[in-house]
Amino acid sequence: MNPPDVSVVIVNYNGLRFLPECLDTVRAAFVRHSVEVIVIDNASADGSQAFLRTRPDIRYIESTENLGFTGGNNRAAREARGQVLLLLNNDTRCDGNLDGLVDEALQPEVGVSGCHLVYGDGRLQFSVGFEHTPVRIALSWLGLEKQWRTPDVFRRVQTRPGFYALSNPSVDWVSGACLATRREVWERLGGLDDAFFMYCEDVDYGRRVRQLGLRASYRADVTVTHYEGAGKAWAGRATVLRTLRSYLLFVTKHFGRGAASRLALSLGLVFSAKALAHAGRAVVSGNPERRALQRDKRNGYFQAARQSFAAWWKQTPVVAR
Repeated sequence: MNPPDVSVVIVNYNGLRFLPECLDTVRAAFVRHSVEVIVIDNASADGSQAFLRTRPDIRYIESTENLGFTGGNNRAAREARGQVLLLLNNDTRCDGNLDGLVDEALQPEVGVSGCHLVYGDGRLQFSVGFEHTPVRIALSWLGLEKQWRTPDVFRRVQTRPGFYALSNPSVDWVSGACLATRREVWERLGGLDDAFFMYCEDVDYGRRVRQLGLRASYRADVTVTHYEGAGKAWAGRATVLRTLRSYLLFVTKHFGRGAASRLALSLGLVFSAKALAHAGRAVVSGNPERRALQRDKRNGYFQAARQSFAAWWKQTPVVAR
């Protein structure tokens, strides 16, 4: 049997409610390219495993532990036979043809390519980002990222809607929610960096692609719905802590321990200010649900501040995973 053109790799963790739509739409998303779909389950406890065992249209891998987004993709990619790897989040719906994204990834000067992402309600999802310098990471947490008049140094992601209307042949990185890369590029880089359990692994991959002399590109004509965080009032403390850990690892890796230490101190101050602000809002809020939310944010940011200061003091990026 000839190998497929594309290997779609999907990591699942307790995503049963999204899986049927994701798997049904990804099969219909390729017209000109042959495809195999590889799904790895990261020890889900929501019935995902029983459902996936019934799908004859996928290659299924069942992990006995949660390998994270990075570890799951790396494990599944070892089974891939396609010329192009297309990483796809489990909470996605392919809204049209994905052949164009594969065509882009096959260009010899392109190392990784991403597409236009939207939320379930059709709103634009920011899926392309800027170089994650220590200064940009610290400033982006001030809450000014989505203010259009704010200079780009305050942004980790491109937030201007007009940007997403046109394809761009050269960007810094693209979202791992839908990411295409040639398998030979993936193998040269050793896949995603396992140090990143989740978050920032796509930023790191984009940077390493560019260090090879290849381009990261964006295709505006390929659209995927990504339900990420749909309906959540805020990301939650676990997300904040994991993101913090990934940023400190990224900066240590690419900018050095000194830069990571300064970033940890800066983020500790920013998180402390955010925690105090949410504490004040909890006091004045007359709505019980709103008050509980503000308290949860306060506690989350206080914990992030403590871990940031600890990382600064110990000169290490290793905080809770």
